[in-house]
Amino acid sequence: MIKSLLRIVSQGGNDIILDSFAGSATTAQAVLELNKEDGGNRKFILVECEDYADTITAERVRRVIKGIPTAKDETLKKGLGGTFSYFELGKPLEITKILEGKDLPEYKELARYVFYTATGDQIEESKINPEKYYIGESKDYLVYLIYQPDLDYLKSKALTLDIAKSLGEYIGKKRLVFAPTKYMDAQQLLENHIEFAQLPFEIYKLAK
Repeated sequence: MIKSLLRIVSQGGNDIILDSFAGSATTAQAVLELNKEDGGNRKFILVECEDYADTITAERVRRVIKGIPTAKDETLKKGLGGTFSYFELGKPLEITKILEGKDLPEYKELARYVFYTATGDQIEESKINPEKYYIGESKDYLVYLIYQPDLDYLKSKALTLDIAKSLGEYIGKKRLVFAPTKYMDAQQLLENHIEFAQLPFEIYKLAK
């Protein structure tokens, strides 16, 4: 039924289908099956708040993409193809509390936020290394975050030439560095293959 509805309302094949109550991911399978049939490039966004979001909702999507050996349908047995990313909603970054210095986000929380905002990719938390400021790698960047949940640290810490040198040798990917501020000029950034991104002012500004 869902696939029949999508066939009517998504004839162009490039729509984004939102299901705010994803359940067992029927909508995702319908989108993937329809793409397989007509060569479309539809995308889906599923939202599920129950504790089975990973074990049932996302797991069904994984299986129909890769293939289900026991399925009677030959197409499902081979797999529908496609990709998807699984995300869990994190703790909200509340600017009012941050300004009051009451609830600065932990390093990993902010790392998840800036990495996804900059790259659109899901972060691999096991690779985060705060001591080296490293938070992950995307298709285009190696991403770094100079941050601690401490207002005094954030008012005094900056991207410097010494820190830039400590990031290691250039391996072909530009380095994207988030920091409160920088003490490097444009030429130094260029020579060290760094693109600087200033952390939002609200994150380290003291309320008056």
